[in-house]
Amino acid sequence: MTNNLQNTLSKPSLPAVPRYRDSLLQRGLFLVAATIATSAWLVMAGRILSDVHPIWDLASHLSFHMWILTSIATVVSLIGLRTQRGESRIRWWHRCIMLLPPWLYFCFVTTPWHILPLTTNSVDAKGLKIFAWNIWISNKSPDQVLEVIRKSNADVVALIELGSDQARVLKQLESEYPHTLWMPEESARGIAILSRVAETRFRVINLADQGMPAIEADIPASDQHAGYRVLAVHTRSPDLHQRTLDRNQQLQSLAEWAMLPAKPGIIVGDLNITPWSPPFTRLLNRGNLTDSRKYRGYFASWPTDLGIFAIPIDHALVANGIEVLYREVGERAPDSDHRPIALIVK
Repeated sequence: MTNNLQNTLSKPSLPAVPRYRDSLLQRGLFLVAATIATSAWLVMAGRILSDVHPIWDLASHLSFHMWILTSIATVVSLIGLRTQRGESRIRWWHRCIMLLPPWLYFCFVTTPWHILPLTTNSVDAKGLKIFAWNIWISNKSPDQVLEVIRKSNADVVALIELGSDQARVLKQLESEYPHTLWMPEESARGIAILSRVAETRFRVINLADQGMPAIEADIPASDQHAGYRVLAVHTRSPDLHQRTLDRNQQLQSLAEWAMLPAKPGIIVGDLNITPWSPPFTRLLNRGNLTDSRKYRGYFASWPTDLGIFAIPIDHALVANGIEVLYREVGERAPDSDHRPIALIVK
């Protein structure tokens, strides 16, 4: 027995299996990647279920932000796969499996390549220039608004959330824009269109019979542009139930308006929806419309306080076939939570 014990003690011990301990930084990266992956799955599910209940549609407006976050987290995970070994490598592999499906989904939904400046976008182009802006009903700086509009040098100006106090100041523009229709209200329904194109005619449209007036301006053709119907619109802001449904009905009415057998249509204004929401996609498809942002930029317009984290809810949609020469979003403007937008069409 003593000999057996001595033989056992004399046997060489096996080499210890190396253990890979995660650094504090790597643990933090693991946690962040997992959090982003979980959030991305929730947002993806929300967008897929957006037609089931209005609350889910709100998630779709974060699609582009989630694409950016999942892109960053996926790159970090791939670097971890490349550089780590053992248990750490397995963990990074798990993160990649979690991140890849939502990243591919948001690539499909947001088509991020559309924000690349790959097509004509010249502010000096000759054509019909349209300027649209939600100036905000509580705006206390109408004189500054007046200067921003004059600086735009637009042929057609659409104003959203126009109150009586702002209208009294802005009516100074009638000497420069002799064709106008003012419909100010002490609510988000206030709206106006100003045109300096001769023989412009106006028509008021009650979208989906919801008491939110839209103004159509029939713009005659000139030697610089074809004739167009320009519709200034403000749809209802979404909530967790009824207002979102009302907005979707208004969007359906916009598609029907765009399909009318008349001059090609251009829709401008605050649509209270991002390009990644399913109702917006249906509006483009049913109305045979093109988003003028395409291949020109991201053009976030609201809220201005969020800067690069803001979202594009102010839109300029044109009938398929209309040539867009310029599209832009203005700088942060005085006393408004929206940035103005502008486009030039031929």
